[in-house]
Amino acid sequence: MNGRSGLFKFFLFLFLFVIILLQFLSMIQSDRLYKRLDTIIRRLENAPTTRTAQPQQEPKISEAKNLPMAEVPGDDGDWLVWRLSAEPRTLNTISDERDVYTTYITGGSIFERLLEYDWDEVELKPWLAESYELSKDGLEMTVRLRDGVCFSDGVPMTADDIIFTYRTIMNPGVDAAVQRTIYSTFKDVIKIDERTVKFVFTEVLWKTFEAVGLFEVFPQHIYDFNDPAEFNKHRSNPVGSGPYEFERWDVGQQVVLKRNENYWGYKPKLKKVVFRFILNDAAALQALRAGEIDFTEPEPEQYSEMKSNKEFTARFRAMSYWQPGVPFFYIAWNETTPFFADKRVRLAMTHIIDREAIVKHLLSGEAMITTGPFYIFGSQYDPNIKPWPYDSERAKQLLDEAGWIDHDGDGIRDKDGVKFSFRLAFATGRVFYEQLAKLFKDTASTVGVEVIADPYEWSVFTQKYRKHDFDALAIGSGGTVEFDPYQYFHSSQIAGGGDNCTSYNNLQADALIDVARRTLDPEKRYPLYHRFHRLIHEDQPFTFLYIRPEWRFLDKRFENVIEHKLGLNPNEWYVPRDKQRYK
Repeated sequence: MNGRSGLFKFFLFLFLFVIILLQFLSMIQSDRLYKRLDTIIRRLENAPTTRTAQPQQEPKISEAKNLPMAEVPGDDGDWLVWRLSAEPRTLNTISDERDVYTTYITGGSIFERLLEYDWDEVELKPWLAESYELSKDGLEMTVRLRDGVCFSDGVPMTADDIIFTYRTIMNPGVDAAVQRTIYSTFKDVIKIDERTVKFVFTEVLWKTFEAVGLFEVFPQHIYDFNDPAEFNKHRSNPVGSGPYEFERWDVGQQVVLKRNENYWGYKPKLKKVVFRFILNDAAALQALRAGEIDFTEPEPEQYSEMKSNKEFTARFRAMSYWQPGVPFFYIAWNETTPFFADKRVRLAMTHIIDREAIVKHLLSGEAMITTGPFYIFGSQYDPNIKPWPYDSERAKQLLDEAGWIDHDGDGIRDKDGVKFSFRLAFATGRVFYEQLAKLFKDTASTVGVEVIADPYEWSVFTQKYRKHDFDALAIGSGGTVEFDPYQYFHSSQIAGGGDNCTSYNNLQADALIDVARRTLDPEKRYPLYHRFHRLIHEDQPFTFLYIRPEWRFLDKRFENVIEHKLGLNPNEWYVPRDKQRYK
């Protein structure tokens, strides 16, 4: 019994020893495990701090890509249906046939430029260009293209496209006489490398820098030609590098752009922009209320009435804003006709146009009488020049002095066998011009002058303008931050379908324009333009009617609508998903 008991105690002791040893080893292992876990935990605790710091140390995406535009907030989707009051003849922006409607459709959406004006700072800044450098003498400007810019078909933009565009404009066979005047002081554009070109000038004008910057780049692989006539036929299917690409042109109805999904910059949120042609203003307002269009420019009476209509403003924005590019409205007197070569006659016409009544009754008091082509709030404009008054008696004196007298007693003045009966041309679709023509006809009849209203559909009207085929013509012009009167008033711009449509020819005006263009210091240039302003106020090649703010109606489902110093930028707009109308 004692032997068995001793053996039992031995195994019991051994068993307990093993248990204690295992426990001890387990504690050591656990301690190592805890140490490892602690190390891992501490690493994990340290790790997030390191990662969150990285994005702050690295540049943001926009900074890294150095894009010239900000990313638009909001949801993707929906369309903007934009009503235009006329249909352009072409979507080729180099062509002289381009007009304001061409610009509305293609500017900043299909075609882009080397530099662009900042919407609020109103200064030219790089866009397609990554950088630029002006030589010390100002006669050379080296421009480097931004890396990664492609046309909408995916082909990269290169220096060859810039040179092709320049040489196309300067080709005398290309229908671009007006554009060539802008680049008349350019000597050449030279390729430095695949992304760099050098513009070389014969002399420097204050507009030279802008002329380089506002240069729209055309893709050579799309527009290249052997015969200039081939290029002149390009009216539709425009291809550029912008955030939208051409989809289709339903003639007489609309032009449709779709978003360029391969755009090199931040894409706009709106997937389509539809430019719908509705000539009649009343029909356009009806279409807006019916939800068929989203954006339109109203007639003065429409704006005045609707801006205080609560039901209307609950659904639509009624916007009014000034910007340097607002057009000035005028009547141009063709000096090649028997009527308007004598400046006394032109001044008499101004005296019988009651501009105060026009502003008060036709423009609901929401415009200002202007006396020259410059922006009325800009430094080029001389505010000391006061409008000629409405004065029919003074008009009669001036007409008598000019030899226009009613010799046969029929109530209409005549001279050298020609009756003073002329046609006033204007574009159809705008009620204002019809009212203007009626008012002018009535007041002219009181001094023995017959005015015949002469309306034309827009495309025909612009052809008459280009060919200088009119007696008198009512229109608006504008669109630039600062205005160079060279195209409209210099005698060199009369021939060849230039914009001097009245054939105004005054050597003193030519000299002032020439000197002002070469005066780079604005403080010295502005007084020269004041002298020019006073000269054409005396000569009256135009009767300057008025200038007014921009008026727009816009559906309220659009957000991020900002009134910049340069106006509205639809590429910034978006529609919240729950308000989107089109898929």
